[in-house]
Amino acid sequence: MYNQATAAYQKMSQTGVNPRDLEATLLMKAAGKLQNVVDHWDEVSRSELSEQLTYNRRLWTFLLAAVSEADNPLPEAIKLNITNLGVFIMNRTLEVMYKPDPQRLLSLISINRNIAEGLRGRG
Repeated sequence: MYNQATAAYQKMSQTGVNPRDLEATLLMKAAGKLQNVVDHWDEVSRSELSEQLTYNRRLWTFLLAAVSEADNPLPEAIKLNITNLGVFIMNRTLEVMYKPDPQRLLSLISINRNIAEGLRGRG
């Protein structure tokens, strides 16, 4: 789980991909994994749900770490917005883990997709 997110981030960062494109791609991948859980809710095991939530949480942990670096060039307002979204993601993830409900995943999927579109200049 953790290794999947880390390996994907490291693999793509070594290919010379633009960091914004990399982040957008990984956010879309995480959104796709969560959407698959929603789409197949009745067949998804608790461990599969946990695995996909963990993948998303690890990705957001990396994003939050990058935003908090002193040399991050983003404006403070954007850093604060991303941090607030990250806090929401972490809280919602815990909610879903303790009280599984596919509807609770929809906000995580939407946030990931919207941020990815923004990173790609389509937002």
